[in-house]
Amino acid sequence: MSRYFCAECLKHRHTAAEKLIILMPLCSTVLAAQLTHNYFAIDGYNWWYITLFPAMIALVCGMVSNKDRKMQNKAIQVLPVNLGNVWDGKVLYGVCAAGLSLIVLLVLILGGGALIKSVLHMTFITEPSVKMQLAAVLVLWISSLWQVPFCLALEQKAGFLPMVLVHMGTYILAAAAASLKSFYLLFPGAIAARMMCAVLKVLPNGLPAAEGMMTYSPELTDMRSVLFGIPAAVFWFLLFWFVGKVWFERQVDR
Repeated sequence: MSRYFCAECLKHRHTAAEKLIILMPLCSTVLAAQLTHNYFAIDGYNWWYITLFPAMIALVCGMVSNKDRKMQNKAIQVLPVNLGNVWDGKVLYGVCAAGLSLIVLLVLILGGGALIKSVLHMTFITEPSVKMQLAAVLVLWISSLWQVPFCLALEQKAGFLPMVLVHMGTYILAAAAASLKSFYLLFPGAIAARMMCAVLKVLPNGLPAAEGMMTYSPELTDMRSVLFGIPAAVFWFLLFWFVGKVWFERQVDR
C-alpha cells in the first residue's frame, strides 16, 4: 500500500491541499490570539476542532477525491492497479494530513502562548498544560479519522461542494448539541467535542468546563468519555473505511 500512498503524495505535491495543512492551523491560532487573548489556548483548540479542522479535512479530501473523479476515474481504470489499494492510499494521505495539521497547531499554540506571555506580559485565565495539549492533539487525531473516508466517499457520490456543505453542517450540529447528550457515541461528529470537555476542560461553546458556565454539567468532564470515546471513534473510522472501500471498488470498476 505504500506505493499508492506515495502516488497520492506526488499527485498533491505543491498543491493547495499541502498548503491547507499549515494555513488552517495558522488561522485558528491567529484568530484566537486576536479575539480571545486571555483564553488563547483553549479557544485556539476549540475553534479548531469545532469548525476549522473538519473544514480542512473536507477540503483536503475533496481535492484528493476530485482529482480522479473529475476525469470519471478513467485514469485509475486503465491502470493495472488494485482499486482497494487506491482507496487505502487516499485514506492514508488524508489521515497523515490530519495528523500533520494537528502537529502544526500544537507548535503554533505553544509558541504563540509563550510569545504572548513574554512580550505582552499577559496572564491567561485558563491555560492547559503541555501534557494536556499533547493528549488533546492525540485524542483529536484519533477521534477525527472517521472524517477522511466519509468525506472521500461523499465527494465521489455527491461532488465537492455538496460534500463540504453536508459534512460541515452535520458535524457542527453534532459537535455543538449531540456532544452534550448521553448518546454522543452514536454521532461520530460529537465524540471529539465531548472528549475535549474532559481533556482540555473546555465546553463546545468555548467556555471553560466549570461550575456556573452555560451548558456545563459534571458528567461532561468525566474521563470515562475518553475511555469510551476512543474505541467508538476507531469503530466509526474502520466502518467508514471498509464500507467506502467496497463501494469505491464497485463504483470505479463498473
